[in-house]
Amino acid sequence: MSKTRPSSNGASKATRPSGSAGLRDRLGWWWQAPLGLLILSILIVLVISIAFGATCPNTGSPPAPTSSASPRGGGLPTPIASPAPLSPAPQLAELDAEIARIEQKYGVLVGITLSQAAPRARVTQQAWHGGSLSSGPAFGTIDVALGLAVLGDSKQPSDPDYLFNRALADNSRAADDALWAFLGTPEEAAKKTQEALRSYGDWRTSVPATSTANREAPYLDTEWTLESQARVAGAMLCDYVAVHPVLSKLNDPADDPWGLQTIPLTYAKGDWGTMGNGDTLVRQFGIMRLADSTQIGIAMAVSGQFTDPAVGQGAITELTNATRRLATGIAPPAC
Repeated sequence: MSKTRPSSNGASKATRPSGSAGLRDRLGWWWQAPLGLLILSILIVLVISIAFGATCPNTGSPPAPTSSASPRGGGLPTPIASPAPLSPAPQLAELDAEIARIEQKYGVLVGITLSQAAPRARVTQQAWHGGSLSSGPAFGTIDVALGLAVLGDSKQPSDPDYLFNRALADNSRAADDALWAFLGTPEEAAKKTQEALRSYGDWRTSVPATSTANREAPYLDTEWTLESQARVAGAMLCDYVAVHPVLSKLNDPADDPWGLQTIPLTYAKGDWGTMGNGDTLVRQFGIMRLADSTQIGIAMAVSGQFTDPAVGQGAITELTNATRRLATGIAPPAC
């Protein structure tokens, strides 16, 4: 309770309490207030502070970029550096001349591709092309891809060695059909075969699930370029252990050898058929060792108006032997 004292004009006047005593009087209610009320008051203050802070600009952050470039979308990141360009294929003038001679001798068109043996990611050299043909129906040569698809499937045949031997070494069309059927429905078989090709560096070839010309075996109509075929063969060499059940069937002795089958230490798969224009196409691909000992992937094709496939086989046999002698400068395997 404050004391009074007379003023200069005779009226009484309340005196101001001392500083510490006044502060105790003003804050005294804190010590007398219930504990629950105090806690509630503190919580209200905290909530108000947080809400106010969230609406304030963050002046401590760096300023927004002033560049006019729009932010990058959510796609794959752009590589910092482009892959190294492939070295050019060698110039093989003598082999070009031999191809021209074979075309004139047999009255046919010839195509050939030589590829470095390497997985797609390790290829360092462009493929070499000769002749005028570059693609065509795969016919029975596609059964190599069917075999790779079966190898990669979650289930396996009861006797895969027998099935691969019949399809790949004996050239049994019934065994090819069995490989196709084993992979599931035509759509499933086409997808699995195409995925097998992708695994060995062929990102171009599309395997059909239906065909008007070969309704029971649409895989025969697969358009397979010589370059893609040669690349697959070269990649298989670098994965020899995994693909041995298939690759080992491609060097079995043949009753009537032709093309690559006439050269020691080679792997070969060939077939022939009639194209849409009525011409006969004979093709063969595989792995061969050149005279300089370099192993390469190779794919060859011959087409013409002949009806006896022996004509095309003879032309490919001459082409194979000329290639073995004359092809140089192909990059060594990069397995």
